[in-house]
Amino acid sequence: MPNSAPHPWRMFLPLAIVLVLALLWTAYWFVASGVARDRLAEERTRWAANGLTLTCTREVWGGYPFHFEFSCTSPVVTLANKTELRSADLLLVALAYAPWQVAALVDGPTTLTAAGIAPLKMTHQRALAAATFDKDWQPSLSADIPALSVPGLGQADKVMLFTRPAAANGTDISLRAQNVIYRPEGRPEVAIDDASFLGTLLADHSMKIDKIELQQGQLRYWGSGALSLDQQNRIAGQIATETTDAQALLALVGPQLGLSESSLANFQTMLGLMGNGAKVPIIARDGVLYVGPLTAADLPPLY
Repeated sequence: MPNSAPHPWRMFLPLAIVLVLALLWTAYWFVASGVARDRLAEERTRWAANGLTLTCTREVWGGYPFHFEFSCTSPVVTLANKTELRSADLLLVALAYAPWQVAALVDGPTTLTAAGIAPLKMTHQRALAAATFDKDWQPSLSADIPALSVPGLGQADKVMLFTRPAAANGTDISLRAQNVIYRPEGRPEVAIDDASFLGTLLADHSMKIDKIELQQGQLRYWGSGALSLDQQNRIAGQIATETTDAQALLALVGPQLGLSESSLANFQTMLGLMGNGAKVPIIARDGVLYVGPLTAADLPPLY
């Protein structure tokens, strides 16, 4: 029988296929990376038209072969030339095969500057945020901020935030914080084991509150309602609240309200009449905060 001729090219066929695929993927990555750059530039232009800008001292694109990465050194986010947010570094990452999903990593410290308030310098470990865009490029956002600390305000072991477009032309918001310590200047600190918020920010900038809840040990305090801003930019609205232990709640928050002895006695009497598991409306109206029928504090304009 004649010897069959060897086919050495078969040895190199798998390598050739890999090389062709690599070349095709490289071409796709560079084209898609250019599209991603153009898209981000378009979005930044659109944001700027709405008063929101992002500036960096240095911008770098990379991520080949499996990611699109945008690195921004010393990012500064400015809103309407009135509010400014600064951090050390920002890294945006999208998978090359799923560019509609974007992760953001933010290194602190982060400083918030706004009209009417002193600059807030927040320290935190690397914060992770993620955005998933739908077919209309409307984002659903999530954020995880560990070891957050704000001097003069307090700290939290972890803060988690989630938002998504709402059916009624608004934004659904879910917020949770664990092991919170509130440290207001000149008043005793308050420790909260778990704090959560669920609501919807509507198109008219009012807030529908489905549930707000605070827990410290066996003490629970929760409620729902709606809030907005009046013409003087003061909080207005009402929240129907309930607690498992009214007297323990008053002992916890009473010192924060700066109540006089007579006002504190009135609150204790009112809660005593309502029972331990009291249901009390919290009302903000005409720049005054009411707890049930009693005045608790003045509400200055937010800006």
